[in-house]
Amino acid sequence: MLNQSEKNRTFVVTDQMTSHMVRFGPTRFDYVTEAEPGGQLVCCSSGELELFGHAGEWVIPPNHMVYIPHDRMFRLRARTPSSGIVAKFCRAEVGWRHDGCWVGPVGDFATQMLDYGMRWGADTVPGNRSARAYFVTLGDMLPNWFRHERIMWTPYANNSVIQKVIDYVRQEGPSVSLTEAAHHAGLSERTLRRHMQTELGQSWREFIREMRMNRAMEMLRKERRSITETAFEVGFSSSSAFSVAFQDYVGRTPSAYARSFDNRAALGLH
Repeated sequence: MLNQSEKNRTFVVTDQMTSHMVRFGPTRFDYVTEAEPGGQLVCCSSGELELFGHAGEWVIPPNHMVYIPHDRMFRLRARTPSSGIVAKFCRAEVGWRHDGCWVGPVGDFATQMLDYGMRWGADTVPGNRSARAYFVTLGDMLPNWFRHERIMWTPYANNSVIQKVIDYVRQEGPSVSLTEAAHHAGLSERTLRRHMQTELGQSWREFIREMRMNRAMEMLRKERRSITETAFEVGFSSSSAFSVAFQDYVGRTPSAYARSFDNRAALGLH
């Protein structure tokens, strides 16, 4: 268990550091920073992490990871005892440039890579060639591991009317129609579509698709709901159509996604 001082250092990156790995938890924490000079790969092994940035918020459940680029304001919180691994890139080893923070599953190869990297801790000697080669290689892997831009992401809007729509969909559920959302916001459907595109950079259809998939993932991993029940609750007319859409978005079938959490619970990892 980390004490308060250790918790406050877990996600700190400084120019004086050598790139290294840190294991944390299980513990609760609430870390806030204006920016860190180096990027970091945060992997959740148990519990659940919440990440807040200027553009939205993300959920990182067990067996998932998030890459937080350098020089980004963020808040990372664990409201339940959570554990995981942090890979700190302190020497600009990551060439990948993108907007926002992306979440993705920790596959078998990523697990092996991260386990191997634990040999380079905070006491890693500056100039260690093996460590340098490892973190450059790890950085090169990131674009392949994060293929879905907005998975497990809920956006924030600068426009108060669009934020009202986002909050309404979160409250009522992703089966809300465009007509219902426009009526709630006091806008025409055409105006709402235009504002969604301008404010969030996505259409109403894309926004609802992501909200549906994020809610479906929550139902499957937390509530252990059936695939059919999940499909109907998030607005699909059939479980087969839902399964196709889910696999396209998440990269796994709903049953495989749900089993991954059942397996972790059976092993005492959840």
